[in-house]
Amino acid sequence: MDEDEKLIIRLRKEIGELEERLRAVEKEQRMIREDILSGEAISRMKKRLLNSPLENINEVKKKIDKQIEIKI
Repeated sequence: MDEDEKLIIRLRKEIGELEERLRAVEKEQRMIREDILSGEAISRMKKRLLNSPLENINEVKKKIDKQIEIKI
């Protein structure tokens, strides 16, 4: 593989990750809209956060930790 092919593969992977993040943000935005329109936004948001499976939260944290790079 030459440099161009490696770059294309890396860009495709990054685009896929960005699309995944965008879908997650859009889903959360829809849920927040529903919460606000229901008139019980705070209680519905708390309920949703409390009902989230703990395993899923841990997976998300690990995934975010891998993506975050701290450079000094």
